[in-house]
Amino acid sequence: MFIVDLPFRFIRALIAFTFGGLIGWVGIILIGLRFFHIITWPWWVAGQPLEYGVLYCLYMTIDGALYRAGRKEIGRYAVATMSDEHLGRLEMERTVREWQKEEEQNSGGVKKTGEAIGEEGERSLT
Repeated sequence: MFIVDLPFRFIRALIAFTFGGLIGWVGIILIGLRFFHIITWPWWVAGQPLEYGVLYCLYMTIDGALYRAGRKEIGRYAVATMSDEHLGRLEMERTVREWQKEEEQNSGGVKKTGEAIGEEGERSLT
């Protein structure tokens, strides 16, 4: 399910980038101006902001997948720009994933999904 989710995340990020940000709207306007022959730039120049958006969204999709897989830590820029509540939630999720891996290694088997807390009861996440 993890790999199946990646194209949907990419498309959602690309739509948000294109219609939710300044660079995306500049690209749409430049393509429109080129389409109606108001500017005579080559198509690849007029579409440069949208091309940047595709590459940026592809990179961020891969980066997010690596983070969710536990292969990468949160970057300094992401830590500096996110709220304390969001950062705390991410740290809690990482701790739960580490506990799941620890329990899987100790039991020798694979635990069921959602069984992050052992049989001894709930653990404190602090």
